[in-house]
Amino acid sequence: MKNCKLKLTRYSFWLLVSTLLTSTGVKAQKTFTLGDCINYAFQHNPLLAAAATDTSIAKIDFQRVTGTYLPRANFEAAMQYYFAKRKLLIEGGNPIAPSTLPEGEPLAVNTGFNNSWYPSINVSQLIFNPSYRNSYNIALQNQKLQSQQLASFKIDIISGMYKAFNTCRLLEVQAVFLEQNAIRIDTLASLTRIKFEKGAAVKIEVNRVEVTANRIKSELVNVRYNYYQALLALQFQMNYLEKDSMVLVSDFTIEKLLSQTNILMPQLLQSDPSMRIESVLLQTQIAMADESVKLEQARAKPSVGMDAAIGSTPAANSLGKIFQGERWKPYAYIGVNVGIPIFNGMDVKRAVNQRKLEASQSRNYLDQFTNEFENERKTTYVQIQNALQRYRYADANLKLASNNIELLHEAFINGLADNQDLILGENDLYENQERYYDELLQLVLFGIEGLRVTGSFNTMAGM
Repeated sequence: MKNCKLKLTRYSFWLLVSTLLTSTGVKAQKTFTLGDCINYAFQHNPLLAAAATDTSIAKIDFQRVTGTYLPRANFEAAMQYYFAKRKLLIEGGNPIAPSTLPEGEPLAVNTGFNNSWYPSINVSQLIFNPSYRNSYNIALQNQKLQSQQLASFKIDIISGMYKAFNTCRLLEVQAVFLEQNAIRIDTLASLTRIKFEKGAAVKIEVNRVEVTANRIKSELVNVRYNYYQALLALQFQMNYLEKDSMVLVSDFTIEKLLSQTNILMPQLLQSDPSMRIESVLLQTQIAMADESVKLEQARAKPSVGMDAAIGSTPAANSLGKIFQGERWKPYAYIGVNVGIPIFNGMDVKRAVNQRKLEASQSRNYLDQFTNEFENERKTTYVQIQNALQRYRYADANLKLASNNIELLHEAFINGLADNQDLILGENDLYENQERYYDELLQLVLFGIEGLRVTGSFNTMAGM
């Protein structure tokens, strides 16, 4: 019969949607394509917002490093009260010593004041810092690393949303198929009951056809529940908290799915690990580790700077006299300072060795990922290949089972088949449709995994 065709009709699709909306009590609706879902997640997922903040933090950190050579200026002031005045120690025989002071005898003379104030303006300018270039490169690589980690998180979300969205669309097709077959089996059940009431059939025939009808309806309920679960998974990744229900729309067809699978399989064989975000992240970490080695080595090199200051040192025994103009004679200076490390307790050498080990560790991780990628690529290819073969057998069996239903109904009308034949045909169709959609779902999921393995989501994630 024509009702067995695997085709998504407009009436059945909206029947499924209206059933879901009735169960949740929601009236308003919003349509979403897969692209709409992804963009919505990028805008509303709080974890993505947190990851984007890390990128902004890294950008500011880079700006701080680039500002290392900007001059620094500050104002300082210190107000001091001396409980004991400063002393100048002189000995007898010194030209400034009193003549009455015996030679060699000490004399403490008060030279300080009770109140002193030290205001000054200081300016410093870095001239040469051997670690600047390495700090600059590390900050630049860290900024890149944070962007790559954000892209990695986006790829995980995109992959999960692809699986949830396409699972929903496939379950819609399966629900339509089951609805059509439920209508047909209900008609058969009604005819069997009428025959039983007129004595043309036995009770066991009625029971058998009702069991078959209940199996199909139970499977339909299960499919709708799985649709709801997949939709919840999609909404969770989107952080969709609106009251309006979601209606998913796309050009999803089984023919398109098979075409994309045939394109994907040779791409898997030609895929390269350098296209994966994990490889890009590890390469950036290696670059940072290499720069960290140079940064530690720079600690043993000299640095040059310049500073200047202008200030005054007013002082008085009475606080009220400290603002007299004569006491505010300024001083000013400018100078160059050079720092040359001589001995640092072997800390630089040990730090360099530590950073070299970390860099070696990052390279080992990259080598390990390359090996894992080769295994992942081959495994995914075999999974898709096997899923495609199993699907083709399931598709052939379902078409045969559907064709048998048509033939049995024609034979039933012509008196060449009875209810028992129809029931056996319906049971065979039920079992084959269940296997068909299970295999098709596996093909969908393995195909999405293949897209992730080949790095097909990189562009969508901003790579």
